[in-house]
Amino acid sequence: MSKALPPGRFSRLVLKVNVFLLIALVLVGGFMGLVAYKQGWLVHQSPLHFVTPNALGINKGMPVKLHGFTIGQVSELKLASGGVDVQLSIVSEYLERIPQGSYARHARESGVIGTAVIDIVPGKSTLALAEGALINFEPARGVSEIIDDFRRQAVPAFNEIKQAMSQVARSGDDITKILAALRQEVEQLPATHRAVRELVQQTTKATVELNRQAGATLGATERAAATVEQAVPALSGKIATSLESIDAAATQLKKTGEEAQATLKSARPLLDQGETAAREAGDVLTAAKRVWPLSDSFKDSTDGMLPIDSFEAQGKGRGR
Repeated sequence: MSKALPPGRFSRLVLKVNVFLLIALVLVGGFMGLVAYKQGWLVHQSPLHFVTPNALGINKGMPVKLHGFTIGQVSELKLASGGVDVQLSIVSEYLERIPQGSYARHARESGVIGTAVIDIVPGKSTLALAEGALINFEPARGVSEIIDDFRRQAVPAFNEIKQAMSQVARSGDDITKILAALRQEVEQLPATHRAVRELVQQTTKATVELNRQAGATLGATERAAATVEQAVPALSGKIATSLESIDAAATQLKKTGEEAQATLKSARPLLDQGETAAREAGDVLTAAKRVWPLSDSFKDSTDGMLPIDSFEAQGKGRGR
């Protein structure tokens, strides 16, 4: 006979199975939610698309970036009449940051070797793109294209180098002469170096001597300035004293002139009176001369004059 399981133990086993299933469902739900979040299923997205002749290197789920920031991903690739139509899913809140005239290009994050992305290059318009708009696409250059471009740019440089080397080969004698002259110049470098050193030493000595003379001149100038500064106050005092004396003499002279002028003004009436008195005395004397009793008293006495003949007569008598 089989032994029956106790009911308590069976109930605990069912509880454990249910807990395990619940945890598994939670993990599955979390994983699905994470995948949905990563794929942008929970965020409203706006479509954009472009047509490329060759879709090599473009895969579904490739990130779409604007200024290096991920704004969406490649949602679908399908054949079209002009090549491959690539559908882009852009987060709607970032669509308004893509102006009209923008274009997409296939690029890599670290130059040539990096994660491939679709880079949106914004245009210069102020209007934003509408949902489902068609934008231009610039395919990435492959390694062969880069090598070809480098070859096209390097071939002219190599040709010029080849021509220069051929010219050098043809002018071997000239190069020998140039090298010989260069060697002679190099051998003369030590003498030139010594001459330059001597010139520098002489210049240094001249500079020191000039500085010393300049210092002596500056000291003499300072002493002369100090002497002048000491003599200036005494000279200023003497000049001030002389000016005061001259000012006092000028004041005294002015005062003396004023007094003389006042004296002349006071003596002027006396002179006028004396002149008047003299004039009146002359008139009285003239009148007195004319009066009869006194007229004979004022006659002028005249000296007797001998005639000229008398002098001649006296001379002749003496001769006899």
